[in-house]
Amino acid sequence: MQEEDIKFEEVGKDDTSHAEQPSALFRKPIRGAYGTLYNELKARCAPENFMSPYEPDKVSRANELYSQVLSTNMNDDTALKALRLKAMEELGVIFSTQQLYTKLTNACNPRNYTGANYNKKQLELANQLYQLVQMNADNVIALEKLEVQASELLKEYDKRKKDDVRQTEENDGFVLFVSILIIFFFLFIVLVLSKGS
Repeated sequence: MQEEDIKFEEVGKDDTSHAEQPSALFRKPIRGAYGTLYNELKARCAPENFMSPYEPDKVSRANELYSQVLSTNMNDDTALKALRLKAMEELGVIFSTQQLYTKLTNACNPRNYTGANYNKKQLELANQLYQLVQMNADNVIALEKLEVQASELLKEYDKRKKDDVRQTEENDGFVLFVSILIIFFFLFIVLVLSKGS
């Protein structure tokens, strides 16, 4: 048996350049801002989406699904999620993940639970979830499951954001107060100097 001559230069860097990095880094969230799942279903399941190129089978399925969406209460999250799953399976529709992805990556970033905010339990949970969020950046159903697991971190993150806003407002109020005080002081000096002249 002959050995093949292997030239190491032929092994492309493209094949190994990401060897140490998880594939999660290459997943991107699906863009789109629809406000509600109901609006996104209407936009993504509209039959005209499957007319160019023309796909008669998908147009028929989309027509049926679109009709179901329109007759569903826009606040019935369970029914809307069932229709979303049907759209994914039958029509191959991909749903927006960007808003949920951003929310989860902000709340689950392990850096939030280090330094002055160190919390062993929350850091451990964030460390587990952050990678899973990145790995599922384009999978709305997986992200919704992770959202449930991250509920504690989401509450903590929201609380910190509110505290930061309150602190900023207090600082802004103090700066405004000092600015007004300086203006009054300046006007007082101008008034005293103008009377003294």
